[in-house]
Amino acid sequence: MWLDFFLCLFLGFFGVHKFRQHKIGIGILYLCTFGLFGIGWFIDSVSLLLKAIKGVPPEGESSGSILLPDGTLPIVVSTSLITAPGETCHYSRPATSIIVKNKVIGYAGGNAGISLRIAKGVTYRVGASKGAPVRRNVEESYPGTLSITNQRIVFVAAKGGFDKKIAALSSMTPCEDGVVFQFSTQSYILETKDVDRICQIISHIVNSED
Repeated sequence: MWLDFFLCLFLGFFGVHKFRQHKIGIGILYLCTFGLFGIGWFIDSVSLLLKAIKGVPPEGESSGSILLPDGTLPIVVSTSLITAPGETCHYSRPATSIIVKNKVIGYAGGNAGISLRIAKGVTYRVGASKGAPVRRNVEESYPGTLSITNQRIVFVAAKGGFDKKIAALSSMTPCEDGVVFQFSTQSYILETKDVDRICQIISHIVNSED
């Protein structure tokens, strides 16, 4: 993480950090324009500095091992999650709950009917019908905070939140931009960029209990 920052800081004008991220086209552009005339270099330097401070892996790189040198998981101290005695929080970051609902989006067919004029400004409509409802799966998203402790997986949001014990987790399916948690007959879809990190933390906790 810090290596990428220093590469960008000292060699960012030549696009070295972009070549390292396998962005060859942008790297050549940086090389020909001296880091997009210094603007791109400055923005990338600040971005990589913040990522290095927060411990976020650079784009295009694997997060690697999430364990500390002593083989334990990192502990998150700054969290609003209320923990029980002996419970330790190892992850707390923003995520988005995706809820799929089957909704009526319109009506197909039906009869418009006719309007009969009874008096001036007064009409009576007969024969009208909506027809068959047309349904479709619609995704609703609710931003919130996902927290993982050595005992629970907690997602706090206006809707779609849950508080489940890791011992009750049936399956965990990583996706391209998220993860699906299955607890018995209930499934929860969360959109997040920390898929690898989340899966590693939960897997480590589960394996440590064996």
